[in-house]
Amino acid sequence: MIKVDFHCHTRYSKDSLVDLPDLLRTCDHKGLQKLAITDHNTIFGALKAAELAPDRFIIGEEIMTQQGELLAFFLKEEVPDGLSAHQTLELLHAQGAFISVSHPFDALRQGHWREADLANILPGIDAIEMFNSRCLLPQYNMKAIIYAQQNHLLGTVGSDAHSLPEVGAATLTLPDFIDAASLKRALMLAEPHTHMSPPWVHFSSRYASCHKRTASAQNEKP
Repeated sequence: MIKVDFHCHTRYSKDSLVDLPDLLRTCDHKGLQKLAITDHNTIFGALKAAELAPDRFIIGEEIMTQQGELLAFFLKEEVPDGLSAHQTLELLHAQGAFISVSHPFDALRQGHWREADLANILPGIDAIEMFNSRCLLPQYNMKAIIYAQQNHLLGTVGSDAHSLPEVGAATLTLPDFIDAASLKRALMLAEPHTHMSPPWVHFSSRYASCHKRTASAQNEKP
């Protein structure tokens, strides 16, 4: 059995400053055997992480579709944002990815889902994120758990970490896996260990975004 966090961001996301070597050391410190790198609309950081520690890091992406955000694992090619959910699913299916749905009912986030839109993609997804440590209100996670049970869906959990202290806040203990098919089997035996992150973690994301905008503006000066 291994411990896995299925949702984590690095400095390759617009709102994180987490460096990959620091992330690897944090995984060691917190006893995480695997971690999914799910940067916003890019797999560049995940690819670099897999070069650093191929058995530790899962190549993933958090993709903004026209209807809401999706989490995808075991990617070979980056999927662009801004497509319809069905177009995005087609691209993910073509490369054999495992597909979950990010924080589906968190109404405070841009990437949350309307239930009608989520119902339309149910045949094309493998799971939904039943617990996200960054949800400010616990009822958003509870609604995701109930929805997964009612629709007989597998569930992932994740810290949604944008800073190192958040890493490992929500994990699953489950059998080891190497691809989408073995992950599906492993999730049937998964045991969650979940904790809400404190509200201040959202300020770390805002700081990262502001820091990057300021740095970019300074670099553009003649």
